[in-house]
Amino acid sequence: MDQAAPIRFSSLSSQVLELLIEKIRDGAYPPGSPLPPENQMAREYQVSRATIRSAFDRLEALGMIYRKQGVGTFVRRASNISNPLNQFIDFFTLIRDNGCEPGVKQLGAALVHPSDQVANNLQLEPGQRVLEVRKVFFADKTPIIFCVNNIPEWVFAGRFTEKELVKPDLIEPHFIRFFAVECRQPFKYFISNVQADVARNVPLPGAFAKINPLTPTLVIEEVGYNESDQPIVQSIEYHPGNWMKFKLIRSPWP
Repeated sequence: MDQAAPIRFSSLSSQVLELLIEKIRDGAYPPGSPLPPENQMAREYQVSRATIRSAFDRLEALGMIYRKQGVGTFVRRASNISNPLNQFIDFFTLIRDNGCEPGVKQLGAALVHPSDQVANNLQLEPGQRVLEVRKVFFADKTPIIFCVNNIPEWVFAGRFTEKELVKPDLIEPHFIRFFAVECRQPFKYFISNVQADVARNVPLPGAFAKINPLTPTLVIEEVGYNESDQPIVQSIEYHPGNWMKFKLIRSPWP
């Protein structure tokens, strides 16, 4: 094993972080591979174990590594994921394709009167309600995506009781199927707005409490339309870190 260069300046954790990011990107630590134990890395870089742990915490917040209790710390396969922005791919498929076990936790679901912005996006009349569903998606038990869906009440009217609507497994993990089969409202297309932000500026729930406030966060707000060009869902997704990459396909023709 090559001897790691010792760290001799201030901001030790930041310097270790930069070196580890470089090694991960260069393939010295390939996707799926374990990182050396904290005490071993502390000896290699001639820093304290606390400095290594701090660097690991920041790598985890960036979505570049994940920890398995009692097993070790591993490099995520996220750098191999490319999600074309012109395709809808459900999160469970993306997570499985990344070699991780997907999971979802519903934080809340209720019939509510929407904000003016949501009502406008969904072309609702005054007084019409939506089913608001808030959920967190996990990869190997690590939270990676926070999502809020707003579904107009007319989409599922007469098909479910209010008690059934708030069940955690009603919509996920079969989001597309729920609309196409259960509601008889298959999607025709989505219109999305994408912007970059940082974690401290977006309403991430408690599951992301350990994330660095300056972690880059991709925010995707979109509206899905049925075959009659009616909006049937308004969603906003928060993707902190670099767990998922997106590929933009552009054409020179209109």
